[in-house]
Amino acid sequence: MNLAEIRIKAVNLFQSGLARDASWMLISKLFNVVMQAGYFIIVARLLGKENYGSFIVITASASIIFPFLALGSEHVLVKNVATNRASFSTYWGNTLVLLTSNGAFLTIILLLLSPLIFPQDIQWITTLLILLADLICLGLLDISYKALVAASMVKKTAQLGILSTCGKLLAALSLSTFFAQPNIAVWSYLYLTSSIITATIAILVVNKMVAPPRPIFSELKSNIGQGIYFSISASANNINAGLDKSMLGKLSNVASAGIYGSAYRFIDVGNVPLLALFGASYKRFFQHGASGIKGSLDFAKRLLPVLTLYAVGSFLGYWLLAPFIPVILGEEYREAIGALLWLSPLPAIAAFQYLAADTLTGSGHQKARSMVQLAAAVVNISLNIWLIPQFSWKGAAWATLISDSLRLICLWLIVFWLRRKVP
Repeated sequence: MNLAEIRIKAVNLFQSGLARDASWMLISKLFNVVMQAGYFIIVARLLGKENYGSFIVITASASIIFPFLALGSEHVLVKNVATNRASFSTYWGNTLVLLTSNGAFLTIILLLLSPLIFPQDIQWITTLLILLADLICLGLLDISYKALVAASMVKKTAQLGILSTCGKLLAALSLSTFFAQPNIAVWSYLYLTSSIITATIAILVVNKMVAPPRPIFSELKSNIGQGIYFSISASANNINAGLDKSMLGKLSNVASAGIYGSAYRFIDVGNVPLLALFGASYKRFFQHGASGIKGSLDFAKRLLPVLTLYAVGSFLGYWLLAPFIPVILGEEYREAIGALLWLSPLPAIAAFQYLAADTLTGSGHQKARSMVQLAAAVVNISLNIWLIPQFSWKGAAWATLISDSLRLICLWLIVFWLRRKVP
């Protein structure tokens, strides 16, 4: 495929209904980039690399168990409502029940285990407040996003995303303005307050604009059965993205976690266009995949030209941006230049990895996707245990690059194998 053909396919894609949804998501996420950058810079500067590293260790650990809060029922909601809108209230209600009950249980478990997995100098109340924000509150916000996507209200999803980021920025500005000696304990209170407000608004929006929840408790077991593989997949994905930060805090030091976490934050910002596209297309993978792997793969091919351009642009962009990190965050983050350069291939890898993964999910092969991602997570953990004590954040970077690359290759091998089986 030459450059002219890629350009034509990209233009056709941008003129579709998917482009309109993706545009709303992109506008939201680009706005969020500015807000997140402001909140990230303020918090990283005020807390310093040690305190910021401690914050990153807790949030990274929460992200690993986050997918098990609702036990995948939010994805079951999207899958079923995509083809039967009348079922919304039941799946929405069941998702809320599972998230609140299981979320409370997992929060308590993680808090009890905190002396074993978090730095010893963090107070338990600080840990609890951050966990409540990044588990219960963020979980409620996430299922609200999924509910609005399922109801084809992508515009409202984008607006909620903006509201959430603005709340975090206001919390960061409050930390800077009203506290003479900002620290992680003060930040945890502000962080939770903004999260509670945003989550409450999100739930009210869904109930008012789509439908109120009407759980059917007898169907909860079915929800769990359908959703567990989604949870395994998402958790394995978060292990690859977040466990290295937690392990750095234990196997190396929180300063290294701060350096690595700050570089990874730039990677997260660069992933914004990617997440916008796949967020808007998620429901469509189920619709096209209703006919099997051929349908979802044909849809995936339509996204390939745009993802190719994104992969090249993101890699080059990070190499241009990296030298400016000390200017943005301060001289104590100079080592993050090298960390960002090491991590710069990750968005390109993620682009084609998400494409294969959603092709499998949309066509009903979530189990295969989950098993690959779980295996990659095991590889990631093993490599981190081996490499971090020897090479600190460089070992974490190597572990992530290797496990992500293996996951990319395995997912596409399964896609092509399944496609060959179809006449």
